[in-house]
Amino acid sequence: MKFKKGAILAAVIAAVLLATNLFDANTSSRQYSKSFPAVVCPPNPAGVTTVSSVLSKKTPFYRIGNKSTKLVKIRTLRYSSVSDPILLQTEGLTPVSFQSRKGVWAGSVLCTAPASSQWFVGGTSDVSSKGAIYIVNSGLSVAIADVFTWSENGEQAVKTISLKANSSAAVKLDSLAPGDSEIVIEVVARSGRINSFLVDERVKGLKKLGGDSVNAISAPAKKFVITGIPQQIVKKKAPIHYLRLFVPGVADANFTLELLSSDGRFIPIGFNERKLVSGKVVEFKLTPEVAKGAFAIKLISDQPLVAAVRSRATSNGNSDFVWTTPSPALAPMQIAIGGISPKVIFAGEAIAVELRIEFSNGKVKEQSITGSDLVSWQVPNNAIAITVLSAGTDNYAGALVAAKSGYAFFPIASGAELTKVAIPSSNIRVLNP
Repeated sequence: MKFKKGAILAAVIAAVLLATNLFDANTSSRQYSKSFPAVVCPPNPAGVTTVSSVLSKKTPFYRIGNKSTKLVKIRTLRYSSVSDPILLQTEGLTPVSFQSRKGVWAGSVLCTAPASSQWFVGGTSDVSSKGAIYIVNSGLSVAIADVFTWSENGEQAVKTISLKANSSAAVKLDSLAPGDSEIVIEVVARSGRINSFLVDERVKGLKKLGGDSVNAISAPAKKFVITGIPQQIVKKKAPIHYLRLFVPGVADANFTLELLSSDGRFIPIGFNERKLVSGKVVEFKLTPEVAKGAFAIKLISDQPLVAAVRSRATSNGNSDFVWTTPSPALAPMQIAIGGISPKVIFAGEAIAVELRIEFSNGKVKEQSITGSDLVSWQVPNNAIAITVLSAGTDNYAGALVAAKSGYAFFPIASGAELTKVAIPSSNIRVLNP
């Protein structure tokens, strides 16, 4: 009897092991397809020049809004848009689009893959607003997007935009929260391949106050680092910067702001465990007494929030304003910067970044960036792309561009993430159960 029980137990164990091995074989044999989604660059508003940088003249692209959606070679390293946004198949490379209105303002924005949600901290809906948010449907079917807006007076009415296939639309900022000065926008894709781009342009009567292209934020977070905030000393006085914050949740937030500069790091008076009411957009003035050039801020909150900084900066005699938005922690990536020649501002407690720079003549150079708190690095002339090979923990970077028409900023970040999709596989047991 004992022998029979032992034999039965052994048989059960053997059956379990066999089934486990079969399961492992089935799961391990599953194959995946990995690819980078196509990225979209912004449309070109009337009177504005938009130029997008790429790494290869063979980069496949097409104009969104054009009848043909056939991908063709771009045939240039700097593509000048006519009016429509463009779609590019860059295989992981992030192009940068530089926008300017001659003698008035300049801005730069990353070309990104379609997103389910994008946040924009910037712009105004008062009488000075001449800006707009541009919504792009790069898909081949009808798309629907909801535009949510908050201001200093709370949540505003939702606008729903329907876009036909392969098209774009513009929504004026002064129609989102009429009369309000401080706004935050979220564009949510209800269906379709949606990208959004915000241009904040302002006038006062006949006087032009400048403008900027505002980079999107993927989602609210409890920790933000904004690096590359321009610091131009005027008549030996520190300029005023405007920190715009918004807590989208129900609970109020408590946040601490730490400032990082070439002079070191410190918490400005009044920004340690400061309370921030939820549901309303709030702006604070910052007047840091730090060295000229640029600085960074680190925000830590007990509730998710979104943030950006507006600064006034002069370039080539033109007074402009620039929105500096959060940068993600640096990771391996590649970004095209041909014709822009930015100054990159690195921030972190211990900065250790390895870069590879590619030039228009085909040469390649490697560069090590090390330091603490804040380090500035000027991109060499004729560089067309930068590759981040490696970076230290909690290292961040943003880029400033001093152009003829004004000042511009863009975060050093990836515009598209590698996606993995399971490949369907046939199994004989489907036919023979």
